[in-house]
Amino acid sequence: MQATPSGKPLVCGPLAAVTVASGDPARMRRMMQGALALTPSFERFEGARAVRLADHWGIEPRASIEVTVFKRPEVDDAVTLRVLHVSPSAPIARPNLDCRYLGALGFGLAVSGLRERHAIVEQYGFTARAGVTVMAFPRADGTTYDVGETHWVAPDEFLVLGVDRSDMTPIGSIDSVLGMGGPNYSSALVGDVARTGAFLDQILGLELRREFTFESEGPQGGMGLPKGTRVHFQQWFAPDTRSGYLVIMQLLDNALPAPQALGLRSRGIGMWSFRAADVDLVFQRARLAGVSVLREPGGLTLPGAGEVSAMVIATPDGFPIEIYS
Repeated sequence: MQATPSGKPLVCGPLAAVTVASGDPARMRRMMQGALALTPSFERFEGARAVRLADHWGIEPRASIEVTVFKRPEVDDAVTLRVLHVSPSAPIARPNLDCRYLGALGFGLAVSGLRERHAIVEQYGFTARAGVTVMAFPRADGTTYDVGETHWVAPDEFLVLGVDRSDMTPIGSIDSVLGMGGPNYSSALVGDVARTGAFLDQILGLELRREFTFESEGPQGGMGLPKGTRVHFQQWFAPDTRSGYLVIMQLLDNALPAPQALGLRSRGIGMWSFRAADVDLVFQRARLAGVSVLREPGGLTLPGAGEVSAMVIATPDGFPIEIYS
């Protein structure tokens, strides 16, 4: 969706990073670098740096922490993907990729030529929930437009969506050689879309640009929900941006509580990160609003970002949000 000047002050920029805890980092690299052509780099934290990062991320203390950072350097609005290497025995955040559970669901990439990319992904040994499908999205005037989607299943049970808007302007830049952009949004199932929306608005300063309710097509759909499940859908953007957005969805039927505590102690998507103009300002907004502060602002080294001042707060459902500058 195209950005229009809103006059809303910028508190946080667009989504900067999605962090995944993976028990199979080699297979994750096969998907992200091989099938999706993201560029990897490897970072290792030891000693005091590892202790500080583990405390900041709310994971168990360890002597060393290994993270693979995936980027799309060819485009300047791609979200960074950080893969934290964890034990394969760690619990799964979303067992069997059941989309009724609360918590982060996946992330998406803009694609030009979705069927061709889908064939490449399959050659690397990864499947899709429903092949390539077409979903009708509503316009403000009541008409609809079609968007091609496929829901690839990533290691550690989360979804990677390829989104092809055909002749319309893509949401997020696309590298013309690859026919792909980098990750440009992430999605989650929330317990109360109004409460989570208020958090995104009042604490992070994001703005709501699209909202509607749809019904699931049934098990054959990308989310695999029971047929007729009503889903309240919202898109949230940083002011004056067109990429790095969030999709939040509330199941009005059939919702289930998260089987594990949300965060990086479970395999799957465990954190969203935003760059702020002023971390202390976000901290004060969070404290005044009674938002759960998991880690107060402090200096440390973050994978893919370097030396920063950073904090971690939680959504109303308890999902960690990292803020840094």
